Amino acid sequence: MTISFWKHHPISDQHGQKLAQEAIDFQNTFHFDFLKLTPAGDWLAVCYGAEDEVWENDAVGRRKITGFSLKEIKDFYQLQAFTFQENLLVEIMQALEICCREVSVPVYATIFCPLSQLIQIAGLDLFLKVAHAEPDAILAALAIINKNTVSVIEKAAAIGVKGLYYVTQHMQPDLLSPALYQQFGKPSDEHCLLKAAEVFDSIIFHLHGNDCYTCIAHDIPKLSLHCTFNPSSTLSMGETGYPIIYGLPASTLQQAKTEQECHDILKKFPSNTLLTCDCVLPLAFPDEQIALWNKAIRSL
Repeated sequence: MTISFWKHHPISDQHGQKLAQEAIDFQNTFHFDFLKLTPAGDWLAVCYGAEDEVWENDAVGRRKITGFSLKEIKDFYQLQAFTFQENLLVEIMQALEICCREVSVPVYATIFCPLSQLIQIAGLDLFLKVAHAEPDAILAALAIINKNTVSVIEKAAAIGVKGLYYVTQHMQPDLLSPALYQQFGKPSDEHCLLKAAEVFDSIIFHLHGNDCYTCIAHDIPKLSLHCTFNPSSTLSMGETGYPIIYGLPASTLQQAKTEQECHDILKKFPSNTLLTCDCVLPLAFPDEQIALWNKAIRSL
């Protein structure tokens, strides 16, 4: 079993060199099997003009979107191709390049799927309104976001990134119905993931939330799904066609006090090839607890 954990690095996640250094320091402390760079979750939305707040002590280091860049239907037709001069895009690509140069393990880039990017820049209410009133506007916006996302994927691979951590926030029935995701999200995801499979060694598709469904083809190479373990609704490989990485919640990870207790906890979960968290570790999660799990996995 391999192991990797990650945390947000608020404040530093707005600056390429600072973000890279924090990620490298974390990696050098624990020697994980890969380094996942974790920028702010809205980093690509900001490149389209979304506004976010300065980090205000969120426990896991998230930033909140405070202003959407799409205000009405016509705006969906006006998105532009990235120039790669966008400030935060420059910073994150720099961070990835530094990490690739300075660590010996594979580096994974974190990229949100096009549908989640679109909802981040429009807001869920406007997205739902436009999806029903003028679905062509959604498709027009996604066409540009798809193109930009593939460009980011290709540039990341060109600087040495080996893996993709691909995120959807909206494969949850309380946010989007499976029918809506099938209509708008599935084609975008498959387009981007197939392109990613051409240039990366590995893809981890993170389904964010506690009760996720899947809308994805069964033949995308190099793909694993990453989700929270939920005994009442957890996805299975037989259902999805892909290996499942069940992330352990921080509350579960903190229960162990010894290596044996780590092993006992693992027995309660479906078999994993990778031990990691369910999404991202809280900023205050103790280093000694990370070290304990690291040691326990290395002793298996």
